[in-house]
Order: sequence, then C-alpha cells, then structure tokens
Amino acid sequence: MITSAPFMSCRENKEVTREIADAVIDSLEFAAKGDCIRGRLAVARLPRLADVLANRDGWLDCELSGWQEKGRAGATADKFGLRLRVSGRLGMGCQRCLAEVGVDCHIDSRLLLVPPGAEWPEDELEADDYDAIPAERELSVLSLVEEEVLLALPAVPRHEKCGLPGDPGPQEEESRPSPFAVLAGLKKH
Repeated sequence: MITSAPFMSCRENKEVTREIADAVIDSLEFAAKGDCIRGRLAVARLPRLADVLANRDGWLDCELSGWQEKGRAGATADKFGLRLRVSGRLGMGCQRCLAEVGVDCHIDSRLLLVPPGAEWPEDELEADDYDAIPAERELSVLSLVEEEVLLALPAVPRHEKCGLPGDPGPQEEESRPSPFAVLAGLKKH
C-alpha cells in the first residue's frame, strides 16, 4: 500500500520521472505485492546529508521494488524484502585539499523486512545477500534512501591527485628561488 503517490510506478512505461520525497509505503504489503516505484529525489531534500556534502545541488535517481521469497514447505516462513537502487553524483569536501570532489553514488541494496516481534535472522545475514530492517506500516522512502546513501558514502572523500590547502601550485613553486640557492650564494662570498 502506498499512502502518497508523487512518483511513477515501475509498471508504467512513461519516460517521465517525478520527485519521490513524499512517498510513504506499507513495507510488508509493498513487498508482498511486488510493487515498484521509480523517481527522482532532490539532494537538497536529504537533511542528514547536509553536514557531509559541499554542494546540495542535483538529483538522485531512485527505484524501490518489493520482493517475496517463498519458504520451503513447513521449514521456513516466506521472506519479504525491498530492493533499492540509487544513482547520482554528490559533491563532497576533499579531505586533502578541502575543495569539492564529485563522488559517484551507485547503490543496489537488498533489504530483508523483519516483521514486528519476529527474530532477526542472524545466520542468514552473515551471507551478505541482504541487510535486515524492521518492517514498518509507514516507511518513508526519503528516510530509506537517505540512510542507504549515508552508509554508501566514502568515509574520507578525496581527489586522486591534489595538493594541501595553501600549497603553491606547480607553476608558482618553480618561479620562487630555493632558500638553499640563496644560502649557497651567500657562502660563496
């Protein structure tokens, strides 16, 4: 069940994508039906990312789909989950030079929904096939996307090659005389 719908269903074959920041789903029902939504999410709508981003411009393309895995006869119950795909580019602060560095964000997460009161499947989570999250009747797509993006960001973003803040550039460094050349000239006199 989807309680708000400012997004596109994956079943619709239109090329238009819409902002999905206000979408709220009943996670178990969404997964059981195999529903899917696709849309765009403005980076500026992700408040918890504000501290780690140098630039809050741009969009993230998102797709959230539900899945169900049938349990074996009498052995295990059915499993329900969500698959979240997010792609985009985020502007973070380089930890070496402090300038903005573009970080590609490509997320493909499988999330196992754990119903209220059910035990967390410790042994199944060790395989890294999916992560577990609590099933919610009102799951905010915005919060889910933001959490997954925060987990996927590099802890120390940086350019492949950059200097330290305040370091002269290579041309500036070549034009200055070496302090040792000045000392060598004094030693000759």
